[in-house]
Amino acid sequence: MPRFSSPDFLRQAGGKHVRANPPPLLDLAQPSVARLHSFHLKGKDHFEVDRDLAAKAERAAPGFQDLVLGERAFLQRAVRHLSAELGIRQFVQFGAGLPAPGDPHEIARESAPRTRVVYATDDPVVLTHHRALLRSGRATTAVRASLTRPDELLADPGIRDFIDLDEPVGLLLTGAVSHTSDADAPAERIATLRRALAPGSHMVLSHYCRPDPTAFPKDAARAEQLERVFLDRLGSGRWRSRQAIEALFGGWRICEPGVIEVQRWRTLPVAPPVPGCYQMPQRNRRLILGGIGRI
Repeated sequence: MPRFSSPDFLRQAGGKHVRANPPPLLDLAQPSVARLHSFHLKGKDHFEVDRDLAAKAERAAPGFQDLVLGERAFLQRAVRHLSAELGIRQFVQFGAGLPAPGDPHEIARESAPRTRVVYATDDPVVLTHHRALLRSGRATTAVRASLTRPDELLADPGIRDFIDLDEPVGLLLTGAVSHTSDADAPAERIATLRRALAPGSHMVLSHYCRPDPTAFPKDAARAEQLERVFLDRLGSGRWRSRQAIEALFGGWRICEPGVIEVQRWRTLPVAPPVPGCYQMPQRNRRLILGGIGRI
C-alpha cells in the first residue's frame, strides 16, 4: 500500500510519556479508529489489525487516507477560524484521537495562548496518552466521555471547573458522528449539547458522505464498500447522505460557506506548509462533508 509523505505537523507525537498504572487493556484482535488514524498520520501507535483495516479500506476506495488527512486539515482550519477570527477561547473535542502535532490546542494557541481544550474519548488508550503528556499551565484536560452520553460530560464538576459553559464554546465533532449509530440518535445527542452551550458557541462537524447514487454512482459505490468494510471489521463507520448530515445541524445556524466537501472549506495554499494546508486529491472529495454551525 503506498504511503503518503506527510509534513512534520501531521505526524504522531513522539514525546515522553509517563506510564499508566494500571496500563489500559488492549484487544489486539480488534482495530481502533484512533490507531487507524495514527497509521495514516505516519504515527507509531498501531498494530497489525489496524494496518489490515487500512489495507481493506484502501482496496475498497483507493486513497482512503485522503479522507483521514482531509478531515484533519479541515479541523485545523476550522479551529484556527474560531480562535483567531471569532475569539473562541475554549473547546471540547469528542472522539479525540491519539495526541499528534497540530492538535486543536496547538492550533488555537497560535492566536490565544490561554485557550483551554477538553479532549473527550471513550477509548482508554487514547485517554491514557492524553493524560500522560505533560502540558504546562493546565490548559488541556482529557476525560472519559462519549457523544452517546453527553449528559455525563455536562454533569462532570471537573469539566465545569475547567471551562465556563456560560461563555462560548467550540464544539468539535470531526469524525465522531460517523462512528455513532442511528440507534444512538446522534442528532438528539448533539441537540443536548447545544442546549447546554452559551450563545456564540460554534460546532465544527464533519462526516463521511454517501453521495446521491443517481448523480455520482461511482462515488456512492465506493462509500457503500467502505461502510461495509468498517462495519464488518470495526463495528462502526457510517457513510450517510447529505440530507442526513445536514439534519445533524438542526437548531444551529449554518455558517458560510455551508455544509460542503471539507476540501472546499476555506482552502489554504499548499505553501508555506502549515497545519490545515493539506489538499485532498479529487478522487474522494465527495465522500466527506463538513461545516460549522452557530448558536
